Parts: sequence; C-alpha cells; structure tokens
Amino acid sequence: MKTVKNIANFLIAIIVTFAININMNKDLSFTQSFNGNSIVYLMIFILIYLLFKDIESIKNKRLTICSMILAIILALCETIGSSILINGDITSIFSVKGLVNFVGFSLLIYGIIYKLFSLLENKDMINKDIKIFTNNKKSFFIIWGSIFILWIPYFLKHYPGICSPDSMDQILQSLGMNELTNHHPIFHTLFVSIAINIGGKLGSYITGVAIYSIFQMLVLSAIFSFTIYYMATRNVDIRIRVVSLLFFALYPINSIYSVTMWKDILFSGVILLFIIALSEVVFNQEKFMSSKIKNVLLIFSMILVILFKNNGIYIVVLSLPFLFIIAKKYYKRLLVCSVVVITFYMIWNGPVLNLLKVKEGSPREALSIPVQQIARIVKNHGEVLTDKEKENINKYLPLEKLPELYVPTLSDNVKNSLNDEEFKKDKGTFVKIWAGLVLKYPITSVESFIEGSYGYWYPEYTYWTYLTGIENYSDIDLHPQKLIESNTINFIERIVKNRSIPVISMIFSIGCAFWVLLTSAMYCIYTKKYTRLLSYLPILVLWLTCLASPVSGEYRYIYAMFIALPLLIGISTLKDNKNLEIK
Repeated sequence: MKTVKNIANFLIAIIVTFAININMNKDLSFTQSFNGNSIVYLMIFILIYLLFKDIESIKNKRLTICSMILAIILALCETIGSSILINGDITSIFSVKGLVNFVGFSLLIYGIIYKLFSLLENKDMINKDIKIFTNNKKSFFIIWGSIFILWIPYFLKHYPGICSPDSMDQILQSLGMNELTNHHPIFHTLFVSIAINIGGKLGSYITGVAIYSIFQMLVLSAIFSFTIYYMATRNVDIRIRVVSLLFFALYPINSIYSVTMWKDILFSGVILLFIIALSEVVFNQEKFMSSKIKNVLLIFSMILVILFKNNGIYIVVLSLPFLFIIAKKYYKRLLVCSVVVITFYMIWNGPVLNLLKVKEGSPREALSIPVQQIARIVKNHGEVLTDKEKENINKYLPLEKLPELYVPTLSDNVKNSLNDEEFKKDKGTFVKIWAGLVLKYPITSVESFIEGSYGYWYPEYTYWTYLTGIENYSDIDLHPQKLIESNTINFIERIVKNRSIPVISMIFSIGCAFWVLLTSAMYCIYTKKYTRLLSYLPILVLWLTCLASPVSGEYRYIYAMFIALPLLIGISTLKDNKNLEIK
C-alpha cells in the first residue's frame, strides 16, 4: 500500500511539473512545448512530491471535496486564461496540452488548498491584544492618524492630486462648462463641485483639487481604521489585524488612490462599510437588528453604495434576498429598511435628477458584451454573413469599420460607434440580431466574453493600475505642482507600473486577489460557517458587474475587493462568533 501511494505521489508530481512547464501555444506540438533543461523544474518536482506525501496522512472526506471543487474552478481559470493570453482563443484547452495543463494545475491547487485548510483548521488564533489594536475609540484615532500621516508623502509628491479625463469631466461639470450627466454619479460630482468651488473662491482650482484630496484621504483612512477597529470587536487574530494595518497604510495603490479623483475610490470605501454592516447581522444579529440606530446605519451604508456608483444598485438589491434569509426573524424590520432604500433610489433617480436637469448616461454603457460579440463575429465571419445580417448590423454599428475598431479587451471603440438614437428607437431588433448571431457563432461569442473579462479572474493578466498627473485642459488653470521629490516613491511606483518582479507583482493582480477571495469563501463552506458568506456578497456581485464592464481587468473598478480582503479573511478564519463589547 505504501509503495502504491509513493508511485501515485510520483506520478502526480510528474504531471504537475509538466503542467507548469508546458507552453500552451497551439502552433507547437506536444513534444515541442516543453523546456526540460532546467534545475528549477527538478526542484518543483521534489516539492510537489513532498507536499502530496505530507497530506496523504490527512483523512478528511469533506476537505477532499471542498479542495477539489475549488481546485477545478481555479485550474479552469488558469487553463482558459493561458489559452486566451497566448493564442487569443480557447482552442488550446481542447488539446492534449490543454488537458495536461488542466489536470496538473487541478492537482497542484488541490494539494495546496488541502494543506492550507488543514493548517487553518488546527491552528489556534492569537487573541492577545496589542494596546493600539484593541476595540476602543483611542485605538481607532491612533490608527486613523497613522494611516493618514503615512499617505502624506504621496499627497505632496502628486500635489494637488491626480486627475484623469474622467476627473476632469466632473470638474468641468462642477464649473458649468460641461453638461451635467449621471454617467459619473451626480452625488460624487457634488463632492467634487464643493471642493473645486471652494478652491475657486480662494483663488485657485489647484487648491480645490487639494481640498478634495485631503477630504478623500481623511474619509478613506477613517474607513480603514474603523475596519481594523471592527475586526477587534470580532476578536480577529491579532496577526491579521497587524497585517491589515500594514496593508492599508503601506500598500502603494491605497496611497496613490487616496489622492486620485475617481468615483471608484469612495465607492469602494462605502462598500467596505456595507460589508461591516452585513457582518454584524451575521455575528450579532439580535443586538444589531433590535437597534434602531444600527438599522439606520445599515440603510445609510446601502444608500451610499447606490449613490457613489451606478452599479451600486445591483450590489444592494442582490444582497437583500440573502439578508432576508439569514435574518428572517426580523423580516419586518428588513422590509422597512428595504422599502426606505428602494424608495430613496427611485426618488433620487427620478424627481431629484430631473430637478437638477441631469442628463442620463448613454444606453451604450450597458452594452459592452453584445457589441463586442457582434464585432468579433463580423471580424472572424464577416465574409459568410448574409446580406440581411449585414444590413441589420449596419443599422446599429458601422459594419465596415468593426474589424478595425474591435479590441478584444476594450469595448470603448466599438461601444462608442453605436447609433444611440437607432438603439433607443428599436431595441428589440438589436436584441434579436445579437441573439441570432450568438446562437449561430457560439464559440466566437464565448471567446469574446472570456477575452473581454478574463482580467478579473486570470492572475497573469496585466493592465495599468493607476494614473499620475492632471489631465491637461487649457480653459482652466489646473496643473500638477509637485511639492516634494521622492526616489523611494518613484521606485515603488515603477514596481507597481511594470509588474515585473515575481511574487511581488501578484499583490497587484486582480485575478490573484479573486483566487484569494474564492479560497476564503470556500473555507467558510468547508467549516460550515455558511452565514458568513453574506459578507462576501457585495464583492461577488461587484465582480460580476465588472465582467460586463468596458475593460478586461480595470483595477479601479474592482478596488473594493482588494481593500475588503483583510476583513473577509479575518471573518473566514474566526473559530466562533465570539464577540467583545465595544468600548
């Protein structure tokens, strides 16, 4: 029996090593796709063999099932993502190489997850508190101040703040130079307007941008501090809280984003508050739902999520049914909360925006998936489309230009060419055209969707994460005024931008963060702490909306996932629902 196990572990180690080494390029034969002349792969083989030899003594059927399910999901992400990245299609996954790649990564991830979950299950949490990490107001203010102070060098280097074209559009709306539109939520534009107009009164729009940057730094650092404070009330392991502080204060993206004028930043912060409210329902349901003040805070967090970004309504609405299931005992209170939030949304999106004469965003913003699929079909199969199909497509999109406009990972070119008026006039025909083409060319349609979204689930996909400077606009005096020069910050920003250092680059990977999120959620399932999954819902819904976004892997769209991970990991690893009194 021992010999059989050793042979099995040997074969597993061989398959995993092959999978790591294999080149998924479809133009290479199976034998050509290996480069075995490397001592690194021998070391990998030995490590994999030792890993599986180590876990073979752990007998746990539930652990086996949970680990294998997660391993299959993540291995599919890896295999499909590799094929798309290298070949631009999914054909490689159906080859022998694709099968070896999938099986090898399934086994590797299975072994790692199996070992990780068994370690977490048997590891005692450290509950001893460090003075500034206790659940009292003094700790909150100390941590808040510490995070804010550590961000100041970035503020001085990028003074008065970072403004992209989107930021500039909101600034111009604030000054009455652009038409008010809800493409950038008007609630966020209101904050921009207050800061810019105060700056204008003081004699400089540069001062206005600086005011906005300081305001955002204060709010975001306060939310991060409150998150650590809340983790203390839940008795989360002190090591996780310390790492969380280091992440919030020193993770370069947090520092850069704190001075970037984007709606996504504050939106991500209020999602974190919403997650905390949902977590309280899970851990402290009776006290939370019986408190009118806490009910108001729940309502307030949901309203803020809706106000700061247009897809916030999906996050709230799709979270509510599960909130009702978990807190069904208090369905009347939850019904009141839901009615208040939905009524507010309807009033805000109707009478209020009409009163302010805010123009609705273009319908094309929700059509990235269908227009990209149509464009890919035209590019790949244009010569065999019928005259009627071409005529119908040309009614909404410039048929002849689509092959040139089509960029698989960015829908803006095709989306911006959509005939809005024709679409508004006859949406039904557009849907029929799209559905007919998808049914006729399913593989091409699936490839379009995958390539347009794989940046959100494939760890090796790279895309820009931040901007610097201020978008130039000649009609107003607004430009960067760097107050300090820092070689250290320059070096850090180059690392973030280039994403070329092994391991380190993965902490900026959306796909990697998503894998950590799924692993954390699966641990809740493995330990039968199902109600804790409620806290994951806002991020999972946000992630789903990102799959339909114009860009495959836009970091700022999914920034909330990164800043929520410390809290979600802390929640998933708690041994019980033990609560400490808030001081």
